[in-house]
Amino acid sequence: MPAASSSSPPPLGTGITKLTNCRLVIGDSLIPSDLFINSLTGKIISPSDDTLIPDVTIDLHNRILSPGLIDCQLNGAFGFNFSSFTSSPEYIKNIHTLNTKLIRTGVTSYLPTLTSQTPELYHSALPHLGPLRPIPTPTYTSSSTSTATTNEEIDRTRNRIRHPQNGSESLGAHVEGPFLSPSQHGIHDLSVLRSANSWQDLEEVYGLSNLTSGENIKMITIAPELGSITTLIPELVQRGVVVSLGHTECTLSEAAAAVRRGAKMVTHLFNAMNGLHHREPGIFGLLGLPQEQKKGLYYGVIADGIHLHPCTVSLAYNLHPQGFILVTDAMHLSGMPDGKYEWVNGEKTEWIEKRGSALCIVGPPSSSSSSSSSSSKLSSQAGQQNGDVNNGEGGCHDGVEAAQNGQEKGKEKWGGIAGSSSTLLECVNNLLKWTGMSVPKALASVTSTPAEMLGFKCVKGSLEPGADADLVVFEEMEVEVEDLLGGSGSGKTMRKQLVVEEVWKFGVRVCRDGWE
Repeated sequence: MPAASSSSPPPLGTGITKLTNCRLVIGDSLIPSDLFINSLTGKIISPSDDTLIPDVTIDLHNRILSPGLIDCQLNGAFGFNFSSFTSSPEYIKNIHTLNTKLIRTGVTSYLPTLTSQTPELYHSALPHLGPLRPIPTPTYTSSSTSTATTNEEIDRTRNRIRHPQNGSESLGAHVEGPFLSPSQHGIHDLSVLRSANSWQDLEEVYGLSNLTSGENIKMITIAPELGSITTLIPELVQRGVVVSLGHTECTLSEAAAAVRRGAKMVTHLFNAMNGLHHREPGIFGLLGLPQEQKKGLYYGVIADGIHLHPCTVSLAYNLHPQGFILVTDAMHLSGMPDGKYEWVNGEKTEWIEKRGSALCIVGPPSSSSSSSSSSSKLSSQAGQQNGDVNNGEGGCHDGVEAAQNGQEKGKEKWGGIAGSSSTLLECVNNLLKWTGMSVPKALASVTSTPAEMLGFKCVKGSLEPGADADLVVFEEMEVEVEDLLGGSGSGKTMRKQLVVEEVWKFGVRVCRDGWE
């Protein structure tokens, strides 16, 4: 992971940087070209402007230059859970810490995701999770005495200001619940799930101000078969909220009715929904529609090698590549070392073991290891953790199959999957490894496609002039992988893999690997 960079825009001059000798991700191709960015505006600028005089020119030595990555479903990372709220100052501090660490993984924008919660939690947390705002300007009293923005105001809003050193930015919250099917709840707290029959039900849960157009909530996951929530979709869409279908046992006709009213996303396809049946395909049937009817339909996929088999991921992509979006659905243990972590879920205390990307529910540590495990304690409130386990959520793959089946793992019995801890780039590299698709096509699933789905086309996920200068410099490598069929006759294939070298935010380099 690249280290934070001390680089900052020149104090004087044009603010323009020329990135040269690089391969730009443009559509389905890697185009050898230069890119001009402006740290004063935070935008990509057109190379056709004859008046361009860059302050600095940086040779990228034929590396790949991509738009910054976008994660549409991030429950937490680096020990912090967005659904765990204690106080505003602590919450603000934790978000800022997460943002400055997350950007080093190449994720420049994301949707902080809240699982099914009480109204009180939503009302407390959502005001801190909205999109960025302009830097506050100083105010003046009638006596002409300058009173700059107070430290308290700066602290309260610092995660919402367009400043490169703030790290990754929220594009608005993703509220995954509580209007979900009880039979497909994963580990969302059953006691807080509910149905919605009127707009007042939504306001009661999320708060009126959080549903205002352009404020705080960007996406909501619902089960369309519950109550009258499908009738509320047009109003949500009018307010700029993306409606996604998930944690559902809906039929194809119920899913199609929701899409006709404006829903356009499916939350972690295949996980937390009824399995595909040849006579009732359910929500999966949306991907079997004629191509013209699938236009504008998107779906998230967790390619961590645990939630879905690689062939399932490949199948989903081939059915509708234009709508394919990789998400992590990562929990707060992402970025944490392997080990056992205490998880307080209401009145029940459980233990989650992290082994690589696998998170599984296990028994408490033995007395001999309790002292070493005590440093790994993390807690969250009831219903504040989304690991998407059981009730239809995902099978396991490659060694963690025992977790799903509750089989013996060594001397200890593993429970079910307790969520994901993969980074978004790890999911991209898995996609490259499993499918052999081109790098631009894989990167589209975490750049241009989610940007388009969220309504940020040509603003995020793009290298076109006028887009935000959120960039990732990748080193391209090749690794040898075994064929998925396995067996004695299986061969090996060379696949592309990506490594983050630099990350730029709003035209400023914020972290680098030190190769230059």
